[in-house]
Amino acid sequence: MKEELLQYLWKNSIFNHDNLRTTDGREIHVINPGLMHQDAGPDFKGAVIRIDDMIWAGDVEVHVNGSDWYRHHHQRDDKYLSVILHVVYTADMEIVRKDCEMIPTLELKDYIPADMLEEYQRLTLSENSIPCGNSIVEVPHLALTSIISSLAVERLLRRQKQMFRILEKCEGDWDELTYRILAINFGFNVNGTAFELLAQSLPYKIISRHERSRLQIYALVFGQAGMLDNPEISEKDSYLEQLKNEYDYLRYKYRLSPIDPKVWNLLRLRPTNFPCVRLAQFSELLFCLPNIFQELIIKLKTDNIRCLLGSISPDEYWKTHFHFGRKTKEHPCHIGKSALNLLIINTMAPVLFAYGSFAGNDKYKSRALNMLEINPPEDNIVTRQFGRFNFPMDSAMVSQALLELYSVFCKYKKCYSCPIGQYIVTKLYKKDKNVSNEY
Repeated sequence: MKEELLQYLWKNSIFNHDNLRTTDGREIHVINPGLMHQDAGPDFKGAVIRIDDMIWAGDVEVHVNGSDWYRHHHQRDDKYLSVILHVVYTADMEIVRKDCEMIPTLELKDYIPADMLEEYQRLTLSENSIPCGNSIVEVPHLALTSIISSLAVERLLRRQKQMFRILEKCEGDWDELTYRILAINFGFNVNGTAFELLAQSLPYKIISRHERSRLQIYALVFGQAGMLDNPEISEKDSYLEQLKNEYDYLRYKYRLSPIDPKVWNLLRLRPTNFPCVRLAQFSELLFCLPNIFQELIIKLKTDNIRCLLGSISPDEYWKTHFHFGRKTKEHPCHIGKSALNLLIINTMAPVLFAYGSFAGNDKYKSRALNMLEINPPEDNIVTRQFGRFNFPMDSAMVSQALLELYSVFCKYKKCYSCPIGQYIVTKLYKKDKNVSNEY
Protein backbone atom coordinates (compact mmCIF):
# COMPACT_ATOMS: atom_id res chain seq x y z
CA MET A 1 0.00 0.00 0.00
CA LYS A 2 1.24 3.50 -0.91
CA GLU A 3 0.37 6.67 0.97
CA GLU A 4 -0.30 8.42 -2.35
CA LEU A 5 -2.99 5.84 -3.19
CA LEU A 6 -4.70 6.38 0.17
CA GLN A 7 -4.60 10.14 -0.40
CA TYR A 8 -6.22 9.66 -3.80
CA LEU A 9 -8.94 7.40 -2.36
CA TRP A 10 -9.68 9.89 0.44
CA LYS A 11 -9.62 12.91 -1.89
CA ASN A 12 -12.16 11.31 -4.24
CA SER A 13 -14.16 9.50 -1.52
CA ILE A 14 -13.48 6.13 -3.13
CA PHE A 15 -14.30 3.85 -0.24
CA ASN A 16 -17.39 2.34 1.34
CA HIS A 17 -19.12 5.01 3.42
CA ASP A 18 -21.55 2.60 5.08
CA ASN A 19 -21.09 2.32 8.83
CA LEU A 20 -17.86 4.36 8.93
CA ARG A 21 -16.46 4.35 12.44
CA THR A 22 -13.37 5.49 14.29
CA THR A 23 -11.13 2.86 15.85
CA ASP A 24 -12.83 3.55 19.21
CA GLY A 25 -16.30 2.94 17.72
CA ARG A 26 -17.61 6.45 17.05
CA GLU A 27 -19.73 7.04 13.92
CA ILE A 28 -18.15 9.07 11.11
CA HIS A 29 -19.83 11.01 8.30
CA VAL A 30 -17.56 12.76 5.78
CA ILE A 31 -19.21 16.03 4.80
CA ASN A 32 -16.15 17.41 2.99
CA PRO A 33 -12.80 15.54 2.69
CA GLY A 34 -10.94 18.85 2.39
CA LEU A 35 -8.52 20.18 -0.21
CA MET A 36 -5.21 18.44 -0.81
CA HIS A 37 -2.31 20.42 0.61
CA GLN A 38 1.10 20.18 -1.08
CA ASP A 39 3.15 22.26 1.37
CA ALA A 40 4.42 21.33 4.82
CA GLY A 41 1.65 20.37 7.19
CA PRO A 42 -1.44 18.11 7.10
CA ASP A 43 -2.36 16.44 3.79
CA PHE A 44 -5.88 17.93 3.55
CA LYS A 45 -7.01 21.37 4.67
CA GLY A 46 -10.52 22.57 5.39
CA ALA A 47 -12.19 19.19 5.92
CA VAL A 48 -15.62 18.93 7.56
CA ILE A 49 -16.30 15.68 9.45
CA ARG A 50 -19.18 14.67 11.70
CA ILE A 51 -18.12 12.34 14.51
CA ASP A 52 -21.17 11.06 16.37
CA ASP A 53 -23.28 14.20 16.87
CA MET A 54 -20.41 16.69 16.72
CA ILE A 55 -19.36 18.45 13.48
CA TRP A 56 -15.63 19.20 13.25
CA ALA A 57 -13.88 21.54 10.81
CA GLY A 58 -10.13 21.26 10.38
CA ASP A 59 -7.42 19.17 8.73
CA VAL A 60 -6.93 15.50 7.85
CA GLU A 61 -3.63 13.60 7.85
CA VAL A 62 -3.24 10.38 5.83
CA HIS A 63 -0.73 7.59 6.58
CA VAL A 64 -0.29 3.94 5.68
CA ASN A 65 0.22 3.03 9.36
CA GLY A 66 -0.94 4.89 12.43
CA SER A 67 2.58 4.80 13.84
CA ASP A 68 3.80 6.87 10.87
CA TRP A 69 2.52 9.88 12.82
CA TYR A 70 5.35 9.44 15.30
CA ARG A 71 7.83 8.28 12.68
CA HIS A 72 7.31 11.62 10.89
CA HIS A 73 7.53 13.50 14.23
CA HIS A 74 4.15 15.18 13.82
CA GLN A 75 3.68 15.06 17.61
CA ARG A 76 6.32 17.80 17.85
CA ASP A 77 4.89 20.04 15.14
CA ASP A 78 2.32 22.77 15.93
CA LYS A 79 1.03 22.62 12.33
CA TYR A 80 -0.64 19.30 13.18
CA LEU A 81 -2.63 20.63 16.14
CA SER A 82 -5.47 21.38 13.68
CA VAL A 83 -5.88 17.70 12.63
CA ILE A 84 -9.41 16.46 13.36
CA LEU A 85 -9.07 12.97 11.80
CA HIS A 86 -6.17 10.60 11.19
CA VAL A 87 -6.92 8.39 8.15
CA VAL A 88 -4.77 5.25 7.93
CA TYR A 89 -4.74 1.90 6.17
CA THR A 90 -3.67 0.04 9.30
CA ALA A 91 -4.28 1.46 12.76
CA ASP A 92 -1.36 -0.11 14.60
CA MET A 93 -1.51 2.38 17.46
CA GLU A 94 -3.54 5.28 18.86
CA ILE A 95 -2.26 8.79 18.22
CA VAL A 96 -2.01 11.71 20.62
CA ARG A 97 -1.45 15.32 19.62
CA LYS A 98 1.28 17.56 20.99
CA ASP A 99 -1.33 18.91 23.43
CA CYS A 100 -1.90 15.31 24.67
CA GLU A 101 -5.43 15.09 23.19
CA MET A 102 -6.23 11.82 21.38
CA ILE A 103 -6.91 12.16 17.64
CA PRO A 104 -9.84 10.20 16.15
CA THR A 105 -8.53 7.54 13.73
CA LEU A 106 -10.28 6.01 10.72
CA GLU A 107 -8.84 2.68 9.55
CA LEU A 108 -9.70 2.44 5.83
CA LYS A 109 -8.50 -1.13 5.29
CA ASP A 110 -11.93 -2.71 5.64
CA TYR A 111 -13.74 0.00 3.66
CA ILE A 112 -11.73 -0.30 0.41
CA PRO A 113 -13.14 -2.88 -2.07
CA ALA A 114 -10.84 -5.92 -2.24
CA ASP A 115 -11.14 -6.26 -6.03
CA MET A 116 -9.94 -2.67 -6.45
CA LEU A 117 -6.83 -3.35 -4.35
CA GLU A 118 -6.20 -6.55 -6.33
CA GLU A 119 -6.31 -4.58 -9.57
CA TYR A 120 -3.92 -2.03 -8.11
CA GLN A 121 -1.50 -4.79 -7.05
CA ARG A 122 -1.75 -6.39 -10.49
CA LEU A 123 -0.70 -3.14 -12.17
CA THR A 124 2.15 -2.21 -9.84
CA LEU A 125 3.61 -5.73 -9.85
CA SER A 126 3.30 -6.14 -13.62
CA GLU A 127 6.52 -6.96 -15.49
CA ASN A 128 5.28 -5.07 -18.57
CA SER A 129 6.98 -1.77 -19.31
CA ILE A 130 3.43 -0.42 -19.76
CA PRO A 131 1.67 -1.95 -16.72
CA CYS A 132 -1.84 -1.09 -17.90
CA GLY A 133 -1.22 -2.05 -21.54
CA ASN A 134 -3.71 -4.92 -21.60
CA SER A 135 -6.33 -2.85 -19.75
CA ILE A 136 -6.25 0.32 -21.85
CA VAL A 137 -9.14 -0.97 -23.96
CA GLU A 138 -11.33 -0.73 -20.85
CA VAL A 139 -10.97 3.06 -20.74
CA PRO A 140 -13.76 4.82 -22.73
CA HIS A 141 -12.60 6.85 -25.70
CA LEU A 142 -13.90 10.14 -24.27
CA ALA A 143 -12.08 9.61 -20.97
CA LEU A 144 -8.89 8.59 -22.77
CA THR A 145 -9.03 11.66 -25.02
CA SER A 146 -9.39 13.91 -21.99
CA ILE A 147 -6.45 12.24 -20.24
CA ILE A 148 -4.26 12.52 -23.35
CA SER A 149 -4.98 16.25 -23.73
CA SER A 150 -4.16 16.87 -20.06
CA LEU A 151 -0.89 14.92 -20.27
CA ALA A 152 0.20 16.78 -23.42
CA VAL A 153 -0.38 20.11 -21.68
CA GLU A 154 1.44 18.83 -18.57
CA ARG A 155 4.45 17.99 -20.72
CA LEU A 156 4.44 21.47 -22.27
CA LEU A 157 4.16 23.05 -18.82
CA ARG A 158 7.06 20.97 -17.53
CA ARG A 159 9.21 21.94 -20.49
CA GLN A 160 8.09 25.53 -20.01
CA LYS A 161 9.69 25.55 -16.56
CA GLN A 162 12.95 24.32 -18.07
CA MET A 163 12.80 27.03 -20.73
CA PHE A 164 12.18 29.76 -18.20
CA ARG A 165 15.32 28.65 -16.35
CA ILE A 166 17.29 28.85 -19.60
CA LEU A 167 15.64 32.21 -20.40
CA GLU A 168 16.93 33.56 -17.11
CA LYS A 169 20.46 32.52 -18.08
CA CYS A 170 19.87 34.22 -21.44
CA GLU A 171 18.92 37.44 -19.60
CA GLY A 172 15.41 37.39 -21.06
CA ASP A 173 16.56 37.17 -24.69
CA TRP A 174 14.03 35.03 -26.61
CA ASP A 175 16.26 34.91 -29.68
CA GLU A 176 19.02 33.36 -27.57
CA LEU A 177 16.58 30.92 -25.98
CA THR A 178 15.17 29.81 -29.34
CA TYR A 179 18.68 29.43 -30.74
CA ARG A 180 19.79 27.23 -27.81
CA ILE A 181 16.68 25.02 -27.85
CA LEU A 182 16.95 24.64 -31.63
CA ALA A 183 20.63 23.71 -31.32
CA ILE A 184 19.93 21.04 -28.69
CA ASN A 185 17.22 19.50 -30.85
CA PHE A 186 19.42 19.53 -33.94
CA GLY A 187 21.53 16.99 -32.07
CA PHE A 188 18.60 14.53 -32.10
CA ASN A 189 19.64 12.87 -28.82
CA VAL A 190 22.93 11.40 -30.06
CA ASN A 191 24.62 14.81 -30.32
CA GLY A 192 22.27 16.98 -28.28
CA THR A 193 24.91 17.68 -25.62
CA ALA A 194 27.52 18.64 -28.22
CA PHE A 195 25.10 21.04 -29.92
CA GLU A 196 24.17 22.53 -26.54
CA LEU A 197 27.85 23.17 -25.73
CA LEU A 198 28.27 24.72 -29.17
CA ALA A 199 25.36 27.13 -28.65
CA GLN A 200 26.61 28.09 -25.19
CA SER A 201 30.07 28.85 -26.58
CA LEU A 202 28.73 30.88 -29.52
CA PRO A 203 26.09 33.44 -28.39
CA TYR A 204 23.34 34.24 -30.87
CA LYS A 205 24.18 37.94 -30.73
CA ILE A 206 27.43 37.10 -32.54
CA ILE A 207 25.58 35.09 -35.18
CA SER A 208 23.11 37.94 -35.71
CA ARG A 209 25.94 40.39 -36.47
CA HIS A 210 26.79 38.31 -39.53
CA GLU A 211 23.26 37.50 -40.69
CA ARG A 212 23.99 38.65 -44.26
CA SER A 213 27.03 36.43 -44.74
CA ARG A 214 26.41 32.73 -45.26
CA LEU A 215 30.16 32.06 -45.26
CA GLN A 216 30.73 33.75 -41.90
CA ILE A 217 27.81 31.95 -40.22
CA TYR A 218 29.08 28.59 -41.48
CA ALA A 219 32.61 29.49 -40.35
CA LEU A 220 31.44 30.44 -36.87
CA VAL A 221 29.35 27.28 -36.41
CA PHE A 222 31.87 24.80 -37.80
CA GLY A 223 34.77 26.59 -36.14
CA GLN A 224 33.17 26.60 -32.70
CA ALA A 225 32.23 22.95 -33.19
CA GLY A 226 35.94 22.18 -33.50
CA MET A 227 35.50 20.77 -37.01
CA LEU A 228 37.93 22.96 -38.94
CA ASP A 229 41.19 21.64 -37.47
CA ASN A 230 41.36 18.03 -38.58
CA PRO A 231 44.88 16.62 -39.10
CA GLU A 232 43.42 13.51 -40.78
CA ILE A 233 42.42 15.52 -43.86
CA SER A 234 45.33 15.04 -46.26
CA GLU A 235 43.94 16.28 -49.58
CA LYS A 236 43.54 20.00 -50.19
CA ASP A 237 39.98 21.20 -49.61
CA SER A 238 39.42 24.78 -50.75
CA TYR A 239 36.00 25.02 -49.05
CA LEU A 240 37.49 23.94 -45.72
CA GLU A 241 40.36 26.41 -46.13
CA GLN A 242 37.92 29.22 -46.87
CA LEU A 243 35.90 28.50 -43.71
CA LYS A 244 39.04 28.13 -41.64
CA ASN A 245 40.49 31.46 -42.79
CA GLU A 246 37.22 33.21 -42.03
CA TYR A 247 36.94 31.55 -38.63
CA ASP A 248 40.50 32.42 -37.62
CA TYR A 249 39.65 36.10 -38.08
CA LEU A 250 36.29 35.87 -36.27
CA ARG A 251 37.74 33.78 -33.47
CA TYR A 252 40.35 36.45 -32.79
CA LYS A 253 37.77 39.25 -33.08
CA TYR A 254 35.34 37.73 -30.56
CA ARG A 255 37.92 35.85 -28.45
CA LEU A 256 36.18 32.54 -29.05
CA SER A 257 37.30 29.12 -27.86
CA PRO A 258 35.97 26.12 -29.81
CA ILE A 259 34.52 23.12 -27.99
CA ASP A 260 36.42 19.86 -27.87
CA PRO A 261 35.66 17.92 -31.09
CA LYS A 262 35.75 14.69 -29.05
CA VAL A 263 32.28 15.48 -27.66
CA TRP A 264 30.75 14.68 -31.06
CA ASN A 265 29.41 11.17 -31.44
CA LEU A 266 30.44 9.69 -34.82
CA LEU A 267 29.62 6.04 -34.21
CA ARG A 268 26.63 4.03 -35.45
CA LEU A 269 25.02 6.98 -37.21
CA ARG A 270 23.26 7.12 -40.53
CA PRO A 271 25.02 9.46 -42.98
CA THR A 272 22.16 11.99 -42.74
CA ASN A 273 22.83 12.23 -38.99
CA PHE A 274 26.58 12.82 -39.26
CA PRO A 275 27.56 15.90 -37.23
CA CYS A 276 28.89 17.87 -40.21
CA VAL A 277 25.62 17.41 -42.12
CA ARG A 278 23.56 18.55 -39.14
CA LEU A 279 25.91 21.51 -38.55
CA ALA A 280 25.53 22.53 -42.20
CA GLN A 281 21.72 22.36 -41.95
CA PHE A 282 21.81 24.32 -38.70
CA SER A 283 24.06 26.99 -40.26
CA GLU A 284 21.80 27.35 -43.29
CA LEU A 285 18.72 27.72 -41.09
CA LEU A 286 20.44 30.48 -39.08
CA PHE A 287 21.30 32.26 -42.33
CA CYS A 288 17.83 31.91 -43.86
CA LEU A 289 15.97 32.98 -40.72
CA PRO A 290 17.58 36.06 -39.16
CA ASN A 291 15.85 37.28 -35.97
CA ILE A 292 15.21 33.63 -35.28
CA PHE A 293 12.54 33.99 -32.60
CA GLN A 294 10.30 36.24 -34.67
CA GLU A 295 10.89 34.44 -37.96
CA LEU A 296 10.72 30.84 -36.72
CA ILE A 297 8.35 31.02 -33.76
CA ILE A 298 6.06 34.06 -33.94
CA LYS A 299 5.57 34.93 -37.61
CA LEU A 300 5.78 31.47 -39.14
CA LYS A 301 2.32 29.92 -39.36
CA THR A 302 1.82 26.24 -38.68
CA ASP A 303 0.91 25.48 -42.30
CA ASN A 304 4.13 27.05 -43.60
CA ILE A 305 6.66 25.55 -41.17
CA ARG A 306 7.06 22.22 -42.93
CA CYS A 307 7.28 23.80 -46.38
CA LEU A 308 9.85 26.42 -45.35
CA LEU A 309 12.15 24.23 -43.27
CA GLY A 310 11.90 21.36 -45.71
CA SER A 311 13.18 23.64 -48.49
CA ILE A 312 16.29 24.70 -46.56
CA SER A 313 19.34 23.04 -48.08
CA PRO A 314 22.99 23.68 -47.10
CA ASP A 315 25.86 24.82 -49.36
CA GLU A 316 26.38 22.81 -52.57
CA TYR A 317 29.52 21.33 -51.00
CA TRP A 318 27.41 19.18 -48.70
CA LYS A 319 25.60 17.51 -51.57
CA THR A 320 28.79 15.56 -52.23
CA HIS A 321 30.24 15.39 -48.70
CA PHE A 322 29.31 13.95 -45.31
CA HIS A 323 32.65 15.06 -43.83
CA PHE A 324 35.30 17.59 -44.81
CA GLY A 325 37.79 16.32 -47.35
CA ARG A 326 35.90 13.12 -48.26
CA LYS A 327 33.95 13.42 -51.48
CA THR A 328 30.98 11.10 -52.09
CA LYS A 329 28.32 10.56 -54.72
CA GLU A 330 25.73 13.31 -54.86
CA HIS A 331 23.03 12.90 -52.21
CA PRO A 332 20.20 14.99 -50.73
CA CYS A 333 21.22 17.06 -47.72
CA HIS A 334 18.06 18.93 -46.79
CA ILE A 335 16.28 18.33 -43.48
CA GLY A 336 14.32 15.06 -43.74
CA LYS A 337 10.65 14.63 -42.85
CA SER A 338 11.31 12.75 -39.62
CA ALA A 339 13.87 15.30 -38.42
CA LEU A 340 11.53 18.12 -39.39
CA ASN A 341 8.70 16.58 -37.35
CA LEU A 342 10.95 16.39 -34.29
CA LEU A 343 12.05 20.02 -34.67
CA ILE A 344 8.42 21.15 -34.76
CA ILE A 345 7.49 18.99 -31.77
CA ASN A 346 10.52 19.73 -29.60
CA THR A 347 11.39 23.31 -30.57
CA MET A 348 8.64 25.34 -32.24
CA ALA A 349 5.66 24.10 -30.22
CA PRO A 350 7.21 24.26 -26.71
CA VAL A 351 8.92 27.63 -27.28
CA LEU A 352 5.69 29.14 -28.63
CA PHE A 353 3.71 27.68 -25.70
CA ALA A 354 6.22 29.07 -23.18
CA TYR A 355 6.09 32.50 -24.82
CA GLY A 356 2.28 32.41 -24.69
CA SER A 357 2.48 31.94 -20.92
CA PHE A 358 5.19 34.58 -20.60
CA ALA A 359 3.22 37.14 -22.64
CA GLY A 360 -0.17 36.15 -21.21
CA ASN A 361 -1.44 35.39 -24.72
CA ASP A 362 -3.51 32.20 -25.01
CA LYS A 363 -3.54 32.45 -28.82
CA TYR A 364 0.12 31.48 -28.92
CA LYS A 365 -0.54 28.55 -26.59
CA SER A 366 -3.44 27.40 -28.78
CA ARG A 367 -1.20 27.60 -31.86
CA ALA A 368 1.40 25.48 -30.09
CA LEU A 369 -1.18 22.81 -29.28
CA ASN A 370 -2.44 22.96 -32.86
CA MET A 371 1.10 22.23 -34.09
CA LEU A 372 1.06 19.01 -32.10
CA GLU A 373 -2.46 18.09 -33.20
CA ILE A 374 -1.70 18.32 -36.93
CA ASN A 375 1.83 16.89 -36.76
CA PRO A 376 2.30 13.12 -37.18
CA PRO A 377 3.26 11.13 -34.05
CA GLU A 378 6.84 10.32 -33.13
CA ASP A 379 8.26 6.88 -33.73
CA ASN A 380 10.57 5.90 -30.88
CA ILE A 381 11.11 3.10 -28.39
CA VAL A 382 8.45 4.44 -26.02
CA THR A 383 5.70 5.01 -28.59
CA ARG A 384 6.39 1.59 -30.09
CA GLN A 385 5.82 0.02 -26.67
CA PHE A 386 2.39 1.64 -26.47
CA GLY A 387 1.76 0.61 -30.09
CA ARG A 388 2.06 -3.05 -29.06
CA PHE A 389 -1.17 -2.58 -27.12
CA ASN A 390 -2.95 -0.90 -30.06
CA PHE A 391 -2.95 2.43 -28.29
CA PRO A 392 -4.64 4.99 -30.62
CA MET A 393 -1.82 7.19 -31.90
CA ASP A 394 -2.75 9.66 -34.63
CA SER A 395 -0.82 12.83 -33.81
CA ALA A 396 2.17 14.32 -32.02
CA MET A 397 -0.27 15.44 -29.32
CA VAL A 398 -0.80 11.76 -28.46
CA SER A 399 2.86 10.73 -28.74
CA GLN A 400 3.93 13.62 -26.49
CA ALA A 401 1.28 12.63 -23.96
CA LEU A 402 2.54 9.04 -24.02
CA LEU A 403 6.13 10.15 -23.46
CA GLU A 404 4.92 12.12 -20.44
CA LEU A 405 2.87 9.16 -19.25
CA TYR A 406 5.83 6.82 -19.50
CA SER A 407 8.52 9.10 -18.04
CA VAL A 408 6.43 10.24 -15.05
CA PHE A 409 4.28 7.18 -14.25
CA CYS A 410 4.95 3.92 -16.16
CA LYS A 411 8.72 3.99 -15.74
CA TYR A 412 8.37 4.06 -11.95
CA LYS A 413 5.15 1.96 -11.73
CA LYS A 414 3.30 4.92 -10.19
CA CYS A 415 -0.09 3.58 -11.24
CA TYR A 416 -1.67 5.08 -8.12
CA SER A 417 -0.80 8.59 -9.41
CA CYS A 418 -1.41 7.96 -13.13
CA PRO A 419 -4.79 9.15 -14.46
CA ILE A 420 -5.18 6.02 -16.60
CA GLY A 421 -4.14 3.74 -13.75
CA GLN A 422 -6.56 5.51 -11.44
CA TYR A 423 -9.39 5.06 -13.92
CA ILE A 424 -8.68 1.35 -14.36
CA VAL A 425 -8.41 0.73 -10.61
CA THR A 426 -11.43 2.78 -9.54
CA LYS A 427 -13.75 1.55 -12.30
CA LEU A 428 -14.38 -1.45 -10.06
CA TYR A 429 -15.95 0.75 -7.42
CA LYS A 430 -19.73 0.56 -7.75
CA LYS A 431 -21.84 3.66 -8.04
CA ASP A 432 -24.47 2.13 -5.75
CA LYS A 433 -22.08 2.81 -2.85
CA ASN A 434 -22.87 6.53 -3.20
CA VAL A 435 -19.33 7.36 -4.23
CA SER A 436 -18.29 9.17 -7.39
CA ASN A 437 -16.28 7.05 -9.84
CA GLU A 438 -14.78 10.05 -11.59
CA TYR A 439 -11.01 10.31 -11.66
